[in-house]
Amino acid sequence: MTDLSPLPSEEAAEEIEGGFSRRALAWIVATVATSFVATALLGVYGADLERRPNPGANTFSHSALGHRALAELLRSTGLGVVSRQSPAGGGAGLRRPLVVAEPELDEVRRQLPTLLAESRNRGAPLVLVLPKWRAGGNREDKPEWLASVDLLPPAEVQQAVQALDDSRLREVQLRRYREADGCSAPWGDGAASVALQVEVARVQLLLPSGVLDPVVGCAGGFLVARRPGTDREPPIYIVADPDLLNNQGLGRGENATVVVRLLTEVLKATGVVFDERIHGFNRTPGLLAEALRFPMSLGVLQSLVLLGIVLWAGMGRFGKPLPAPAGLAAGKEVLIDNTAKLLAGGGHAADSLARYFRQTTRVVAAHYFLPPDLPDGERLMRLQRITNARGSKLSLVDLEASIRRLPESRRGGEPAEKIARRLHQWRVEMTNGNRESR
Repeated sequence: MTDLSPLPSEEAAEEIEGGFSRRALAWIVATVATSFVATALLGVYGADLERRPNPGANTFSHSALGHRALAELLRSTGLGVVSRQSPAGGGAGLRRPLVVAEPELDEVRRQLPTLLAESRNRGAPLVLVLPKWRAGGNREDKPEWLASVDLLPPAEVQQAVQALDDSRLREVQLRRYREADGCSAPWGDGAASVALQVEVARVQLLLPSGVLDPVVGCAGGFLVARRPGTDREPPIYIVADPDLLNNQGLGRGENATVVVRLLTEVLKATGVVFDERIHGFNRTPGLLAEALRFPMSLGVLQSLVLLGIVLWAGMGRFGKPLPAPAGLAAGKEVLIDNTAKLLAGGGHAADSLARYFRQTTRVVAAHYFLPPDLPDGERLMRLQRITNARGSKLSLVDLEASIRRLPESRRGGEPAEKIARRLHQWRVEMTNGNRESR
């Protein structure tokens, strides 16, 4: 029989390496490392990636008509700013006015009644910033900027005031002037008016009426006016010209000071809620909707990749992998044991073992250069002398007699296995000089 060579150690390691090959493990480590780096970068730059290239009058816009600079200015002063895109996106309250800045006329008719109801239910002041400009589309080279703008007719601007559904405000009118002049405001109750350096070109002002109280007055009308509140309705503040607080006008003159003092000293605000649904930003509330929206979707994708790796690791097995079967590097013991068990199971142990005995004694006799034509008895006698000389107490005659006494049935299987193992051990001792198989 030919000895089976053991598996190379590298191939064995390839098969039992935690369920993965070395190449697969390298890909997994690279994927996990890349995923970790992407998560870290997302945490640092995620806000920039989420920037919306919308040039309209909203708190996400970098265009001249946008309100992003206002939101950042208010945050820098300690006010909490929420750009709400869903009903559950942030709640207004007594010290958290609800700001509706330059609503689109189609949206204002549809959504302003709901916002007024929220203002009443929460006791939150409503700040309405009237529109002034009509956008002419995005620039092709810079989608976050506007290509052109046009002034809205005063009649269209007044529709935003009329949408407040207050019969007292239906007669309110506005007028445009070349520039803001002579503006002032009494910031404290009973305080004297303070002159303000407001810089707004082609300013639009609300004409004085008995319905509105001036908050910031200029020559020709009110830049900021208030409809007083009642026991059941909070006050409504109307900012007549959006150029007071948009990106292009906030940094001029004392415009930024006017807006901040309006919120902190007049409204006593600790936070501001900008409703962006009025500009078409509608997000479906819910955990699943947020998880599938950028940039959270990247984290979900990362989790799915890692889950796939875990499932891959457990595919086709449960628990710890079974060790690979050992090779035959220790010799022929495994082969002898398996052969003995097969012979015993077949019910011909005595006959098969007798043939194995004759074959084994002839191999040992040949090893010691005994004549091959010796009778069986003479061969056993010489082998016994050699066996005794090597210090072994095995009796070949008794072993052969034990084989002859084996029954021709499966009942002789266990003794046959022991005799076969002893014969193999004797052969190894006689030919190799030790008990270890080769």
